[in-house]
Amino acid sequence: MSTSPNAKIMIVEDDAELVRGLKRLLESDGYEVVPATVSMHALPLALREQPDLIVLDVMMPGIDGWEVLRRIRSSTAVASTPVMMLTAKTSVDDRVFGLSSGADDYLTKPFALREFRARIDALLRRSRAGFETHGIKRMPVTAERGVAFVDVADVLYIEGMRNHCLIHTADGALPSRMSLGEVEERAGEGLMRVHRSYIVNLDAVRGCHWATKSAFVLSLSNESEVPVSRTLVADVRRRLGLC
Repeated sequence: MSTSPNAKIMIVEDDAELVRGLKRLLESDGYEVVPATVSMHALPLALREQPDLIVLDVMMPGIDGWEVLRRIRSSTAVASTPVMMLTAKTSVDDRVFGLSSGADDYLTKPFALREFRARIDALLRRSRAGFETHGIKRMPVTAERGVAFVDVADVLYIEGMRNHCLIHTADGALPSRMSLGEVEERAGEGLMRVHRSYIVNLDAVRGCHWATKSAFVLSLSNESEVPVSRTLVADVRRRLGLC
């Protein structure tokens, strides 16, 4: 069973048959898979899709996997994305070169699907542990020319939509491809789920009150009000230091 069934994995590999096989395997575990069979397309696709992990072949026509990796690590928007390299090169020197070049893992071909799956799960566990320890610092939002980032400190609250969310700041609402569940998984101490449709930056809360006998709301620094689920009122009050 996969540890992160909703994670998005990008596969950069020019062998279409291998891509199809790995895609079937990962999708059967509940992952969303983004294939890229042309190395030149890898970075633009990663910037657009914001995958949780990238599986990257070394030997590809055009630019090779090492150059793709260099570009990924040089791009702020995806620089911290875990990358697992796939290659037929099996020497110790090759593995050392791969890991020292910024790869998070290195799997040699041919490989057992069981090992591939285990390594995927391990990388995602490590990545998630990092988010849980430190909390996400910036959030990707849809911009006119691709993706932009908003500092969490500038976020007032986050509103869940059907399969994405709206990030509300003092300057307005910005769409993000992240779901509310993904934000909650990566949230640091300052962000709290207060309702099935809302996550609030507790530092932006300026007050709270019972709007009715059954409706508890938070007042934010931009004068917005966000409802709190009745079952979470006690937890919210505790986090705000009210009890």
